[in-house]
Amino acid sequence: MKFRDYFANDFETRDNHHIESLRSHYYRCRIENAMNAVLELAKKEKAVIKYIDEERYEIIFETSKYTVTATMVSPSFGETAVDFKILTFFMLPFGKGIKIIERLYKELDNLLPFKGIGLYR
Repeated sequence: MKFRDYFANDFETRDNHHIESLRSHYYRCRIENAMNAVLELAKKEKAVIKYIDEERYEIIFETSKYTVTATMVSPSFGETAVDFKILTFFMLPFGKGIKIIERLYKELDNLLPFKGIGLYR
């Protein structure tokens, strides 16, 4: 983790991220199942659903400590990637956004059949 990451309030996952825990997670499921799992995840986090876009497969939810935009992409039938963009509301975050994303992925790995991390780099 770079020094500036300790003081950043926003983080985004992608396939080729320099921080391994912030790489996209892939699941063996249809995109609709991934959306339902993210909604269930938001419910577990006691978050308020702000926006659901069924055309772009995005869900935005918010808690008192952070806001998350979850984006689902299906590169092939029966395979779905889930990416998170998080904005935290901490004065001195010290990388808490990364820890929140790691926790969200861990919960999602339990809800969906996990396939791999950063498969299409």
